Amino acid sequence: MQVSFSRSPRLEFGQHVNVDSLAALGALGIGETEQLLYRLLLRRRADTAAELAEELGVPAARAQEALRPLETVGLVTSTVDNPPSFVPTAPDVGIEALISLRRAELDGLRVLAVRLMAEYRQGAASGRTDLVEVLSGPRAVLNRFDLLQRSAVAEILVLDTPPYAGDAGPITNDVEFEVLARGVVCRAIYDRAALDRSPKAVEAIARYVAAGEQARVTNQLPFKLAIFDRKVAFVPGSLDQPDIAAAIVVYESSLLGVLTYVFEQLWTNAIAIAPDPPHLPPSTSDDPTPEHRRLLALLTSGMKDEAIAHHLGWSYRTTRRRIAELLRVLGAETRFQAGIAATRRGWI
Repeated sequence: MQVSFSRSPRLEFGQHVNVDSLAALGALGIGETEQLLYRLLLRRRADTAAELAEELGVPAARAQEALRPLETVGLVTSTVDNPPSFVPTAPDVGIEALISLRRAELDGLRVLAVRLMAEYRQGAASGRTDLVEVLSGPRAVLNRFDLLQRSAVAEILVLDTPPYAGDAGPITNDVEFEVLARGVVCRAIYDRAALDRSPKAVEAIARYVAAGEQARVTNQLPFKLAIFDRKVAFVPGSLDQPDIAAAIVVYESSLLGVLTYVFEQLWTNAIAIAPDPPHLPPSTSDDPTPEHRRLLALLTSGMKDEAIAHHLGWSYRTTRRRIAELLRVLGAETRFQAGIAATRRGWI
């Protein structure tokens, strides 16, 4: 948002207006002119509507109009003078009250959502509501997926598998980091082909895991899937769909129950992708080193040597050498034998 004060040669403080702070007030329902008036009053302490209008370079009627909502929400008060002067409320008091008001409004919307859900269930029970919705077009698909992510409050379940658009592998989903930071549990199962496809895919998955995602890997997944709070599922329009041209939204029904069951069965049989281990005490002859633990976690997840190298930041040659060293320590000739030996020792 560009703010210009060219119509007001007297207004010098405008050069220091923090546009980000104005945008924050806008999120609380305060318009741009109202924000500028409030910021002006904070510096001048008191002014009539005519003086404020002259300082801002706007018509007096516009300034008077903008002062009314500021009074309504308690950010300014007027004196009994004639004409009245307007005095700003201290920001720590006025804005906090405004936040409390907005919070109360949002709580009211939650109550309304509960009431509307009762009507929604009645409609579903009477057969008047479709249990699935078909979305067409990339914009519609992305917008709905983004909305479902941001509205999740407890859990998101994901199956991630090829094909991908342009054969580039999974695309980084920045919204997930916001969701994880809110405490939402995210469980994801990745097709092993996704980990082998691209170093960037491996790096992206590692970032999710470091942020708190519970990730597992398996040999082959049947389709892409996302389930939000076990109330709604999101699947592509077709099993071999590489892009986001279409999607199917599945609402609470026996079909949603089947999709959730499929996820849980796959989760049980998938292998965990462990985050980098915390600092461990020095190992004994019977304990793996931290490096061995990291290698084992990645080897058992099915990653290829090149993907492991990218994940750990090693060269390909170093990775092969350290894998060979791990096999020697375990007395194994193959990776399969190494997995068995590590399991018997309690290393994994």
